[in-house]
Amino acid sequence: MPETLLANKTAFEERRNREKYCKQWLKTQQKTVAKSINYAALAGICNGLLLVLQSALLAFVLHGLLIEQQALFANLDNLRFDFLAFFKGLLIIEATKPVTENLLLPALALLFVVMMLRSFSVYLFQTLGFEAAARIKSRLREVLLNKLPDLEPDYLKQHQSGELAATILEQIEALELYFSRYCPQQLIIAVLPLLMIALVMPVNWVAGVIFLVAFPLVIFFMALIGISAAVASRNQFLAMARMGGYFLDRLQGLPTLKLFGQAQAELEHITQVADDFRATTMKVLRIAFLSSTVLEFFSALGVAAIAVYVGLGLLGKIDFGPAKHISLQQALFVLLIAPEFFMPLRQLAVFYHDRAAALGAADLILKLSDAPILNWSSQPEIIPEELKKFPDLSLELQNVSKLYGERTVLSNINLQIKPLEKIALVGESGAGKTTLLKLMLGLEMASEGAVLIQGQIINPDLASRNITWIGQGASIFYGSISDNISLFSPDYSAEQISTAATKAGVTEFSDKLEQGLATIIGERGYGLSGGQIQRIALARAFLKNAPIVLLDEPTSHLDEQNKTVLLEVIDSLFKDKTVLIASHDPAVIERMPRQILIENGRLL
Repeated sequence: MPETLLANKTAFEERRNREKYCKQWLKTQQKTVAKSINYAALAGICNGLLLVLQSALLAFVLHGLLIEQQALFANLDNLRFDFLAFFKGLLIIEATKPVTENLLLPALALLFVVMMLRSFSVYLFQTLGFEAAARIKSRLREVLLNKLPDLEPDYLKQHQSGELAATILEQIEALELYFSRYCPQQLIIAVLPLLMIALVMPVNWVAGVIFLVAFPLVIFFMALIGISAAVASRNQFLAMARMGGYFLDRLQGLPTLKLFGQAQAELEHITQVADDFRATTMKVLRIAFLSSTVLEFFSALGVAAIAVYVGLGLLGKIDFGPAKHISLQQALFVLLIAPEFFMPLRQLAVFYHDRAAALGAADLILKLSDAPILNWSSQPEIIPEELKKFPDLSLELQNVSKLYGERTVLSNINLQIKPLEKIALVGESGAGKTTLLKLMLGLEMASEGAVLIQGQIINPDLASRNITWIGQGASIFYGSISDNISLFSPDYSAEQISTAATKAGVTEFSDKLEQGLATIIGERGYGLSGGQIQRIALARAFLKNAPIVLLDEPTSHLDEQNKTVLLEVIDSLFKDKTVLIASHDPAVIERMPRQILIENGRLL
């Protein structure tokens, strides 16, 4: 039992610390657009103050029409507008003084102007808020997208591609309402209610006290409910990310599922995942309805208390405080202000769920943002003396080991590859061939030891300039055959692309097509055979003209005839290059003058 309590306490502390971290991160993001958020809040405060003025004008006009029995359009020819008298009456400084004659029409005109200004304030509040949110979303997406290529492969292997896509799209999108609505409204709540109380106090201090008591109560209960809302929202976003990742992965593997008769079973699993997401969403909505109910309860109590007080005062039933001498103008002003005083609080309650959603989204965004990356800057810029043994080598690995967590994939690899050598890297599946190639390509960093290219310590830039790689499944994009050879690069001329296509044997099948190399092919090579796709990949490698060529199982999934043709093309294309082919195909191994055997992560 004590162990369970300790585990629960530890989990609670971790969750609380994580939430603090997420809050601090959101505040840091808020500072980057503080100017826009402050202006949006100022527009909201102006709207609230204009609302007070609007209530005073309505009370002024109704008091003049109902109590003073003034005609709205009387004596227009002799209209004299006394600003001092008008604003004295408007601000209700002297409750027993009658409204100055012939000021109702100017009051209505001013009321119209105030309404227009309020509309403009609302427009500014929304526009400035969404502008701030758009800037933050754009910057965060750029940061995360730029980070994806640098993430450690071990991290990518542990996370679904759909989950990462949902984080960059859906979770960042969930931050919009937090920055556009909640942050400005938070500033408004800190200022506007106090200003409204200060304006109400001289008119009716009892109503001001009711506002002063109700205000902190609403904030307190909103905070209590907000804690549960943040947890529920975080669970909802996590369920959404899992659902998106699950659905995308199953969609990508749909042909395989259908061939093995598992499509219907997976459909049922997707239904279950979607139902779990529905359940978490309903929990968030339940909390939202609960918070709205609490807020409406206290708001209704506050408005009802004020209504009862001024009503009994007008009827002469009580003489406590200003009720003894209250006028209709004062009563109307306070009654009109009462529901509007709680309106910013209602809006904050609605927007409070934007905060809860943002905390849940920030948790997932930070997991990706804080994910480990390949820190190539930690590599020494100057090659140590002990690494300068063979500066003329194309590739060299010295005491290289690679670990994924606690699992050792490669151990103490020492390998020297001379220029123009043709080598077969031999080993069973899982022996470590692909990982060794990734180290040479700069796609992963060695856990121990050093990898050198052309006498320099490896980094992605050096690898990109000096190495061409052809993987087991070449990527084919929607576009022409020519575009797929050049990878849409404008650096290559049509003549260079045509020469590469001819030498790689691409023209043997493209010339039979109506548009030749300009023929559009589908995504992932739709419409092409495996051998044809490999030839396009070889044409790419030839066009790049790098001194080192690495190939990973180039003959996999090819029949004997196509395999022989492909190997002859490789011999012809790369006779003046350093070539390393990872394969366990006897036909490939026999062609290579040098064979290197790898077994269980070690060279034999």
